[in-house]
Amino acid sequence: MSGEKTGPENKAPVAAVIVDSTALNRLTDQAVRLNDALEEISDRFKEKVRVDGLMATELDRIREELRIQREIGRRKR
Repeated sequence: MSGEKTGPENKAPVAAVIVDSTALNRLTDQAVRLNDALEEISDRFKEKVRVDGLMATELDRIREELRIQREIGRRKR
């Protein structure tokens, strides 16, 4: 309450880090390429989902047409 410090003082040494800028740039480039690849995969997956939906719709139409043709054939007999 009197404003005095009661805990231990922090006297940890500060470590200087020397960074190899070439390695950092290479890593950054690799991260960009990975991100681009993941975006491309995502786009292709979205297109596949869209095409699969269209295919399912068309197969439903074909199935319905075959059912109608089968019913017409039964009535002609």
